[in-house]
Amino acid sequence: MSIIPALCRAGEWEKQVRLGRLAGAVAALVLAAIPGSPAAAAGTYPPGVTVDTMRIASAGTAAVAAGGAHSCMITSLGDVYCWGNDSSGQLGDGARRHGFAEPVKALRNAVRADAGRAHTCAIDTGGTAYCWGDDSAGQLGDGAHTDRDAPHPVEALRGRTLVMIATGSRHTCAADDEGAAWCWGDGSRGQLGVPGTSRSATPVRVRTGGRTDEIVDIAAGGDTTCVATAGGSVYCWGADPAGGEERSAPAAVTTGGKVREVAAGGRQACALDADGAAYCWGATARRAGPFAAISAGAAHACGIDRGGRAYCWGDGGGDGGGGGRLGHGRTAGRTAPTGVEVDAELTGIDAGSAHSCAVDARGYTFCWGSGADGQLGAGGTAFSAVPVRVEGLPRAPAAATGVQVRALDGGLRVSWRPPADLGSGQFEYVWVTTAGHEAGCTLPALTAQGCDLTGLRNGQEYDVAVVVKTSDGMRVGDFVTATPVAVAPDPLGAAPPRRELQPGAGGGLPLTGLSPVALVAIGTMLLGGGLVALLVRAPQSPAPRRGTVRRRP
Repeated sequence: MSIIPALCRAGEWEKQVRLGRLAGAVAALVLAAIPGSPAAAAGTYPPGVTVDTMRIASAGTAAVAAGGAHSCMITSLGDVYCWGNDSSGQLGDGARRHGFAEPVKALRNAVRADAGRAHTCAIDTGGTAYCWGDDSAGQLGDGAHTDRDAPHPVEALRGRTLVMIATGSRHTCAADDEGAAWCWGDGSRGQLGVPGTSRSATPVRVRTGGRTDEIVDIAAGGDTTCVATAGGSVYCWGADPAGGEERSAPAAVTTGGKVREVAAGGRQACALDADGAAYCWGATARRAGPFAAISAGAAHACGIDRGGRAYCWGDGGGDGGGGGRLGHGRTAGRTAPTGVEVDAELTGIDAGSAHSCAVDARGYTFCWGSGADGQLGAGGTAFSAVPVRVEGLPRAPAAATGVQVRALDGGLRVSWRPPADLGSGQFEYVWVTTAGHEAGCTLPALTAQGCDLTGLRNGQEYDVAVVVKTSDGMRVGDFVTATPVAVAPDPLGAAPPRRELQPGAGGGLPLTGLSPVALVAIGTMLLGGGLVALLVRAPQSPAPRRGTVRRRP
């Protein structure tokens, strides 16, 4: 039941490599699996932006998790908010008083989070794990066996860079940047993956094989733990979702494909292969898809297809307080994936014990199913068989659109259209920057539509991003790649203009312009035809060179 940021989905890696230059050393945290990640870039960030917030915002959207009777989400700035049952301190806001079903802030600078039955864990931008809530079986990992109502670091893993974390009913597991797995908490059914260890209040190392079995995804649910390895294999341990023999050490699971993502719930587990095909076993046993993401709850599973549409199947909960977890408008169960009734393009989904939550491309969070403890975030206790919007959560702005880049001598001219949606916050500024931080400009006016980046080297490629910052979030737009070019000097000695563009004056090169080959051919004809004199009599900006965009899938 974990939060899986968008940056980890297929197709995002190229953008993340570019953001590695922009956000500095923090890139190593999530890009650990990419050989030769770019080095950190020096530079000064505008107010309210740091290496950490830049790295987190690169994910593009918020992420969500559904636990036993509480829910959590990570904002575009890395703030963890939780709501619902707080009987063991699992919301993480300390002793502060808050309203029923009210989202409260638990942690800052988080990149991963997961919600268990009555505890919550997260990883920050430094790769440190924090846990809070129920510690009855040592699932907080600090050795104290004491419930905590605020995040507390897992000290035994200090010095290791953790990149993934997953919570089950009363155990927790994590994976580091070297592909090693660690588990702690209840191991009475073998869910810690170490034979002879029935409980551990501090992390123990799990062995899944040789170097070819480095872990790329980890999931925990109920009393089961599963991992996917770099070779596409799946290993599980603990309770068998299909009702078979419990295993205290990792055992291979045959799925029929190269797996990149796993999900584990109370009574089933699922694996998602590189082609988007899902294979589930246990209570929701079936093959389904194609999906871009998948999640397993206590007795139901959900997935999102590549178009952002959600589907759930399994136990619907009936007409009691736990009904409606499939989100199709009724409380009955479904054996086949059934569409969730929400009019939104979803980017993340998570199935909990008796409820489900999702987040859309605009940053809105929705939950459905059981609401007895406020886990739907709607202010009441009634269940809902259709998604309801969670109130009181910050929402990031939309991205600037129509970004265009034009080559200058020693610089680049960037233009864009302001975002149509500022989210829930007040506009602060637009920041235009190269990924290597060689040049940038900060514009405090929402109506600004362009600026010049100067001091760049001719002939060198630069990746340019337009960042929109509000009081409640930040959005990093798609990168545009362009190259400054030298131009013939003006005989009158006038330098090419380098100025901040006024609203409405942001020209630029359309991204669908002529190909480089065509531009070279046209340039050759112009020079060969003796038209240089015309250019001298009517000075123009240098010939534009088409940029290329790295878009999210």
